[in-house]
Amino acid sequence: MSSIPHQCLAVGQGSITRRRILEGLAAAAALAALPFKVEAAPAFKPIWLNQYTYVAPDMKATADWYVDVFGMQRGRTTAEETHLWFGDVQGDTLMRVRQAGADDTAPALIKFGFTSNYWDRDDVEAELNRRGLDPQPDTDQGFWFKDPEGNEIGVFSKDWMRRPAGLPPRNSSWRALSANHIVVTSADYKKLSGWYHDLIALNQTTDSGRDVVQWFGDTAWLPTQVRDGRQTSATLGTLDHCALTVADFKAIPVGDEMKRLGMIPESTELQDDDTGTYGVDPNDFKVQVCAWNEAPNQDRRRLQRALQTRQGGL
Repeated sequence: MSSIPHQCLAVGQGSITRRRILEGLAAAAALAALPFKVEAAPAFKPIWLNQYTYVAPDMKATADWYVDVFGMQRGRTTAEETHLWFGDVQGDTLMRVRQAGADDTAPALIKFGFTSNYWDRDDVEAELNRRGLDPQPDTDQGFWFKDPEGNEIGVFSKDWMRRPAGLPPRNSSWRALSANHIVVTSADYKKLSGWYHDLIALNQTTDSGRDVVQWFGDTAWLPTQVRDGRQTSATLGTLDHCALTVADFKAIPVGDEMKRLGMIPESTELQDDDTGTYGVDPNDFKVQVCAWNEAPNQDRRRLQRALQTRQGGL
């Protein structure tokens, strides 16, 4: 199934995207099933993925690959860290590619920061302290702290850091528009998702029985029950993966390009109705290339595959 990420429908004097309409309808339909108080009004509410850190065994090679493949825009670069920017008119995200040290887990995804719709440093700090989160300042425009399982997250003002002037490269495989969804594996996904909702009121749309889809901006935060015998994200020292939404997603061409890049095996079967394809980057770390509607449709896709499996076994 192909998608049209930026087709607009006129409403009044402005316009809204087809994506926004569908997300709004899905959220409205799910309100009755929400296990939390939707009228919660925290001191801050996330509107975009501000930043995250990729700890790489080879910073330069990793950064070059993400620029070449996803059209990320290179920013500040030092011997220890390279800034890569991606996004569209909705917002910008900073991917900090950090050179791994001797004691680091690598490759790894750590330190996810949310852009807040409201920023008063004193108010935010007071609220985080009231909750016993021991916030650690990042300049005067952000704070880092840990969730109940030990994952490091943060809240930041819109002005924490600006994307540098300039244009992303033109000859990339795809153009990354946003983080599609972020998977954090948990010992108790319901408890963890409840904590996030209470703190920053993420908009929940589905609970599959193993994970919860919680929206902010164009991204879904997915607390996911860890599988038996495996370790949580906090124990591993890395979130499971961060999927990327790309412009003009079409499953078969995307899959063919992933094969050419060595991200998936040549033998991988591709389906026209897929909205996201798993692969690996040069560090053999999981990465997913997605259409904008991958996360909201997870339940539908699981149901379809379950029915296909059952029919195949009859």
